[in-house]
Amino acid sequence: MKLRTVLSQLKATAHVEGPLVSMDDEVIVFPGDEAIDPIPELLTLSLDPKGASVSSDYGMKLVYMGTSLPEGQLRPAERVSCFASPLSKEEVEQAFVLLPKVHVYLELQQKRIFRAFQVSYDVQRFADELYAILGNPLMIVNSDRRLLASAGDFPDERADVIEEIEQGYISEEVDAEMEAAGILDDVRHAGHSIISENARFGQRWVTSVISYHHMEMGRLDLLEQDRVINDADLELVDFATLLAGILIDRLGLAGKRAGSGSSVLDDILGSELANEKTMRAQLALSSMPLDDTYAVIVLSGERELPRAHLQRIALRVTRAFRNSLWTILDGRLVVMVALGARTCSGWDAYQRAERVLGQRKRFVNALEQNGLTAYVCEPFEQLSLAHVRYEQALDLMRANVEREGSIVYLWHHRYEVIASMAQSFGQVDLALDKRVVAMSLYDHDHGTSYLDTACRTVEFPGSPSEAAKALNVHRNTYFYRVNKIAELFFLDLRSGEDRLAVAFSTRMLSGMGGKLLFDIDQMPQSWRSSVGNNRARS
Repeated sequence: MKLRTVLSQLKATAHVEGPLVSMDDEVIVFPGDEAIDPIPELLTLSLDPKGASVSSDYGMKLVYMGTSLPEGQLRPAERVSCFASPLSKEEVEQAFVLLPKVHVYLELQQKRIFRAFQVSYDVQRFADELYAILGNPLMIVNSDRRLLASAGDFPDERADVIEEIEQGYISEEVDAEMEAAGILDDVRHAGHSIISENARFGQRWVTSVISYHHMEMGRLDLLEQDRVINDADLELVDFATLLAGILIDRLGLAGKRAGSGSSVLDDILGSELANEKTMRAQLALSSMPLDDTYAVIVLSGERELPRAHLQRIALRVTRAFRNSLWTILDGRLVVMVALGARTCSGWDAYQRAERVLGQRKRFVNALEQNGLTAYVCEPFEQLSLAHVRYEQALDLMRANVEREGSIVYLWHHRYEVIASMAQSFGQVDLALDKRVVAMSLYDHDHGTSYLDTACRTVEFPGSPSEAAKALNVHRNTYFYRVNKIAELFFLDLRSGEDRLAVAFSTRMLSGMGGKLLFDIDQMPQSWRSSVGNNRARS
């Protein structure tokens, strides 16, 4: 039990501590007078004011000075604390005798809270267990005002609180009101939870600031409703707050203001927010502009980086982009960047994305120095598409496309990604023009370059000279190959349909890593069994 809890139980109205005494000292109350072995935490009571000048022989001493402290400067001896209380000597003594029971109660409740912490795999379960122990409804929010958990039933007349629980965020007005009332400053200054009263609703709240490693990570708010809160309960709330900080840090939920990533982005990418309107309202809480074009970027490397390292990289990346948010999902750094609003009726977002991302030297340097590649999704304007676009960036990363630099854009590798996502041989077989496949197989077997010639013809339409130059062959050789393509593979490269077949099928083949998809030995194992079963049935 803490010394400040002892003083609150004795109704102390004023107190002065001597050297080596702190209000946060853990003490063991000993109401007897007989001599015992010295224990530094042992706390005894003296009803004689003269005891203020005498150091304790075997622990700490609490001296009752009457209903008020004496005028002038009071200087208690070492390990002595003096206090005033409206209680009489007899009442103080009786209250002190009952303190061991309070001590046992706190010890047992703290053990229950610690067990709840041990079995909790998320903040919500911890909150549910706390509600069962503390007996009053509570909320846990992080530094971004995101509601991490709530437990218990809040009164119907507090429609504002119920609405905030449904929305998942505490409004900025509530924080501003608490700051204006000085509640949060009082908690920070005191270093422990305090009880405040909402005069408008006649309710008492306990407010505690969640900190970890001296970093503010959120709040734990508890409403006095089902059972009366006393000063001893504040000690339990403080203990629960300490454990909540460890849990929040472990799960990476502290929020952007605590350097742990944006809660808003985490919710948007996780499809936690119901609709576009809700997403816009929450994005307005961040530094990001509304009515903009956005891109989601997944940063990944060959080796897995620890979370602390990713956080340091995130700070470098977000310094490169004035309007950006970041979070860490599945061990990867994910960033959402604002690319600026569209200024034309056409879709210029690809060019804007490449300009904004490619010209940020801090961003590119952070990637290169940490061995990371940035996988960029399709730009989007509707926030409800953010989750889909995030999945696109992951698909791009898994496709293992040929990288040109440290930034990979989905629109440069769309067909490779589509091919890499195929779940069966049948899906790829349906997409490929077999004339193009036959040309690929012929080149493989005969060492020719007909497929490359067809691709350059598509790349340089109406420009035989440029196509021949790209192939590093004479114009006559180029025309010879084009004619042989028509003769051998029945592809007319003057036809728009055939040119489309070449372009799409070659991209699909590239997306499969250039494999000859009709060579069963080069197919993925799951495809081989599928093809083998089909052959057996036929």
